[in-house]
Amino acid sequence: MNQAAFDHYEFSINGTGQFGPDGPWQPAVLMLGYHHRQTMTEPWDGGEVVPMWPTGSIITQLFTPAAGGLYNKSENATQPWIEFGNGGENDMQLADFPLMHKSEGQGIHDFVTIMNSRFESPGYANINATIYAMNVSQVHLRDGKGTYVPNVGNLALGRPEDIDIGGSRWQGVSILEQMKSQGHIKTNSFGLHLGSVPLDQKGSLILGGYDEARVVGPVAAFEMVLGHPILFLNNVALGVETGAHHFTAEPAPIWQGDAVDAVAVQLGGRQGNIILNPNPAVPGIYLPAPTCENAAKYLPVKYDNNTGYYLWDTSEPHYEPLINSAAYLAFTFADHQARNVTIKIPMKLLNLTLDKPITQAPTPYFPCHDVERVDGYWELGRAFLQGAFFGVNFDRNFTYLAQAPGPAMRQSIVRPYDSQGSPMISLPEEAFVDSWLASWPSAVATEPPQKSLSGGAIAGVVIGMIAGLGLIGGALFFFWRRRRDEKERRDQEPDSKSDSDVKEMGSETGVQEAADTPVLELESPVKVPVSEAPTSPGVYEMGTPLAFGSEAPTSPGVYEMPAEPLGFRDEKGGSR
Repeated sequence: MNQAAFDHYEFSINGTGQFGPDGPWQPAVLMLGYHHRQTMTEPWDGGEVVPMWPTGSIITQLFTPAAGGLYNKSENATQPWIEFGNGGENDMQLADFPLMHKSEGQGIHDFVTIMNSRFESPGYANINATIYAMNVSQVHLRDGKGTYVPNVGNLALGRPEDIDIGGSRWQGVSILEQMKSQGHIKTNSFGLHLGSVPLDQKGSLILGGYDEARVVGPVAAFEMVLGHPILFLNNVALGVETGAHHFTAEPAPIWQGDAVDAVAVQLGGRQGNIILNPNPAVPGIYLPAPTCENAAKYLPVKYDNNTGYYLWDTSEPHYEPLINSAAYLAFTFADHQARNVTIKIPMKLLNLTLDKPITQAPTPYFPCHDVERVDGYWELGRAFLQGAFFGVNFDRNFTYLAQAPGPAMRQSIVRPYDSQGSPMISLPEEAFVDSWLASWPSAVATEPPQKSLSGGAIAGVVIGMIAGLGLIGGALFFFWRRRRDEKERRDQEPDSKSDSDVKEMGSETGVQEAADTPVLELESPVKVPVSEAPTSPGVYEMGTPLAFGSEAPTSPGVYEMPAEPLGFRDEKGGSR
């Protein structure tokens, strides 16, 4: 099959849920090294597979064995062209800087492989990636008292900037640009929705396109600056889609509106807006104070100083009804046309779990953090991207954000981004509620429903009315007939009384006989019409390293990343 015929390249997200310790999450997967297999029907060649967070960074982060990972430089690797870290913070834009990630390593170029699980040729896409090979990697806990070694790297899908990095000129070509030049995708773009592990909603990452079933309602578009998404946020609120709210009190506004906004105004936003970046490399939702603190006032949560997280109080009476209700945390953005678009993240998605080493036992938590940012940028991490669609088109220089559906999704339809800038295709807004209703068992009506008659009851009333009118008409007819017969009988009898005893009508002293009055049959006030029943009624996905369990192809050139990768370590350090 001709590679140039492909439009986009789809990564299947790993759904094992073995990744945390603040999720569980489902990352994408990547094969290390250069591989030649042409189709998935060929034998598996045993390449190392590693989990990755897809990010807008410009450098792919991989862990060497010294940092607890699997990456070893191949024979194709270049000599190091930059030294990273040296004990300082790893502050690469759109990578992991809110995590307090301390790391050291080298910048090199080496091959990584994206796999096709749809039994089509070519079986692999080989990319010469710019890699930060970490020899030291530690994430400091929020309480500042401990560290842990992360086990998921960062896959760089960003556009290289024309800047110096640590005094060295940028080197290398981005993954998307290489995919486009190789004919695997037609646009330098991607579309992402992480989905939910606890709700069994598989995530989606597509290079060169997006899944229409993951995009609901209006799509907000934002212009990019130096290849970075710039999103203007103007409100955060608590709300409920349908039914009772189950908050601990009637929520008041939680958005303060006077956050640090100098950067937002400088970049074209309104006073009171802040700038946000969607970032799958970080777990939480990071907002200016006191947004999360204000939200916590109406939730059954308690801030835990030992861990630095808001923990759900599972013994509180509001907890279960709230989590199972249609309550949400809403984010309102102003896009490049100053149009407001609101994205709702249901509370069911914000009931995540902390585990070792953060806590000694699985502990439910609310993933919202008040943070101070001197640079004026805040971030929306994986907790937000469970319920939102995030897309980037570098060719058009636009970032896209939209509501994502719940677990009861519609059928997947993968579409390429239009190179001419045509609008994205999305589902109607009611698809959001439709996809969530089965997951909202306590979404009951807040007011008793108005009593109304069913169709059968209405029919019964009409029939009863007709029957009643018939009885009334029959009774009137009976009395009229009886009166007429009695008069005729009297007229036929011989006169037994003098004419002076009985007078006809008009007599002054005689008995006046009622005149014959015709009885009219009453028409039914309700007409029931008789109705008749109607008679007419070039895609790539990252693939599994195993030669089974893949989807049947729906269109030519669909590549899928493995859903059950082998050869990487889980949370507890065991290999998979």
